[in-house]
Amino acid sequence: MSTKEDASLQPFVEQSLDRLDQIEKDLIRLEKKEYPDPDSITRIYSTVLAIKESASLNALDNIKAVSEKLGNVMDRLFRKEIALDEKGINNIIETFDRLTEIVSNASHSQEFDISPILQPLDNLLSAKPDKETAEKKTEAKPSQPKTATKAPAAKPVKKSRSAEEFKNRFGITEERDLYSNSNPLGVSKAVSLAMERMAASCNAFEENHLESLKFGLSQRHELDEDKIVLANGAIEILDLLLRISVTPGQDHLLSYVHGLPEYSSVAALCGVELMRLPRSRNYAPPLDQIVSTANENTAAIIITNPDIPSGYGVPGEEIATMVNLLPERTLLIVDERGIEFSWPEDDYTALHYLDKAPNLIVLRSFSWSFGLKGLRLGYGLMSSELATVFEESRLPQPISPVNLGAGLAAISHTEFYYSTIALIIRGRERLQKGLEEAGCTVYPSQNNFVMFAPPIPAATFHKDMLARGFHLKKLDDFGLSDLLTVSVGNHSCIRMFLAAVKDIL
Repeated sequence: MSTKEDASLQPFVEQSLDRLDQIEKDLIRLEKKEYPDPDSITRIYSTVLAIKESASLNALDNIKAVSEKLGNVMDRLFRKEIALDEKGINNIIETFDRLTEIVSNASHSQEFDISPILQPLDNLLSAKPDKETAEKKTEAKPSQPKTATKAPAAKPVKKSRSAEEFKNRFGITEERDLYSNSNPLGVSKAVSLAMERMAASCNAFEENHLESLKFGLSQRHELDEDKIVLANGAIEILDLLLRISVTPGQDHLLSYVHGLPEYSSVAALCGVELMRLPRSRNYAPPLDQIVSTANENTAAIIITNPDIPSGYGVPGEEIATMVNLLPERTLLIVDERGIEFSWPEDDYTALHYLDKAPNLIVLRSFSWSFGLKGLRLGYGLMSSELATVFEESRLPQPISPVNLGAGLAAISHTEFYYSTIALIIRGRERLQKGLEEAGCTVYPSQNNFVMFAPPIPAATFHKDMLARGFHLKKLDDFGLSDLLTVSVGNHSCIRMFLAAVKDIL
């Protein structure tokens, strides 16, 4: 589909995602009440009906079909012609997740096979009415307060289910990845189609995707193309920058403890020491201490913003203030691979200060927000002088044309990108609230994951969650063995994760 056609669908995508967002609380109510609330069902029904009609006007048949089927389920649920068990609720919520995914790929929605999405709903619709359940619903009344003067008996302690019982209840048959921070919407359909086309002609690439991608990024960030360098991941840019900037045995690098282990690996390969300073409160980077420690032998300072693994976000103004206080030769390298998930992004990125700080370098990645983690594609934003030195110091044609073509398709597919950001921000808030309610210590995050400390040993909690089908990230490699992180997933995944947390705790 052309860029023009893609842009024409943007209002539909934004309105549909906004409607889906508005009924999130109603979907949660489906699982929290013994019997579904008629008002919630009505709001859900009205939402899918509106999406169905809008999809019909835009000739988006797959989105129309899924919305229509969901509407049929809600209609019969309202009439009490079907009863929902745990599996039925799971099917409905997972279908809404898939609808969100298809809407996020609206311009390519006809490429989806929707039969696996519709089948669980067909099973719900074909189920015979449960007369006994319907009668109970009709007769159900609020319980009256008792007049007895005796003290109420103590409530029995709720026992957690076994891991297998939990998995059977929620229909979990395979491990859920809440470890790798992958995009919960998967891969953009525009990207997968572009890669299929390129695979068919990989014997000879004639298109210059490198220059096209640079141009696209320059338009995206409102920067000159000569300030952009592309590479196989942000870490490759960091490695080459240090190789052309440091003097082995004399210079050193500055960062802070509990940071990405790969920074230490790069420093060792370049023959310099990476000095890690203690962090501030809430695992915030110690900016003041870094400034006071830096000297003429500090070749570079590395800051991850938002932080990994804590998720802490440093306002861009603080970084701008810091860069002006450093020695003239010291590079300030800000790894912003998760900056798109900060809200609002403009308050956290250091990108706006590039023109005023020639020693500032911003690293970005296609891995998370664009869903290209498996391709290893990243880029750096820096002064044109430094970018020129960088390009002259590397081998020609360093990046696969397939990766470049995928990146070009990704930045052109705006509906998928903005859907991802909205999904992460909403899901992150729900995760933080749910973990706090379960008694966990939760740390502030502006990234696509949440760091927390469970009220039981982290290793035990990690093991119990894994037994229930959820793989979390242990932070032993960061020197934080008492903490864990959980990636932000889609609505159904977060729902089941929080249920597992409550089941354990």
